[in-house]
Amino acid sequence: MSTTTTTSIAPSVSVYTHFALRFYDFIVLTISNRFAWRCPTASVLLPFYQQHLREFTPGHLSYTFLIHSSHALPPYKNGILLLRESAHLEIGAGTGYYPAASSARLAKGVKVVTLLDLNPNTLAYARSRLANAGFKGDIECVHRDVFEPLPDTMRARYDSIALFYLFHCLPGTFPKKATDVFKAVVPALAPGGVVYGATILGSSAGHNWFGRRLMKLYNRKGIFGNAQDTLEGLREALEESFEESEVRVVSVVALFTARTPRNL
Repeated sequence: MSTTTTTSIAPSVSVYTHFALRFYDFIVLTISNRFAWRCPTASVLLPFYQQHLREFTPGHLSYTFLIHSSHALPPYKNGILLLRESAHLEIGAGTGYYPAASSARLAKGVKVVTLLDLNPNTLAYARSRLANAGFKGDIECVHRDVFEPLPDTMRARYDSIALFYLFHCLPGTFPKKATDVFKAVVPALAPGGVVYGATILGSSAGHNWFGRRLMKLYNRKGIFGNAQDTLEGLREALEESFEESEVRVVSVVALFTARTPRNL
């Protein structure tokens, strides 16, 4: 599946050129995460990411029971109960580090990984990286603005939806920008599925010297849009959008999980 939508390109999207992506892992995942945001990739973010990838026994298929889900498609087609292969949706593809580093876990049951991003460079880079990491399932790319409603073909399809380092790159403030994103992506969540992610909090979060300098630079250039993002605002968005949610803060990074969407 390849889906495209067009919109104006913000600096937070256009900054990821083919050249820049070659250095992203070192600058962001190694240097910035450890020394600026003080939330290490290997010991905190990657284990959190992998924790919510669903595992199945070989050949397992999920039944799509949707009786109490107003955002999902009917479970029957031509009188036949639909069966659904386990699928994961990655919103904000980046370099594809997290799914590629999790390829062995994905292989335990996830049959489809869908990458969604507004930048075609990141989609191509992440897709190639995941394939080279040995993932044998289907890799789909959706070129789309995260604030726009998803195609009907993606409804009620995904057991897990990851939003890693997405919110702090988006314009606006919490809770609105988060509730707008949740409203757009929740229809893609399968019954019993999980939405999870991580975001760098704003200026009031207690940044160190290095973090304050990066925050000022990235917000001035439009790469970040998180100066006013607060933990309270994120929690408000989660509680408004889901019946179950949890937030854990590591230094200035909020790690969140959410299940059971409300009727948005």
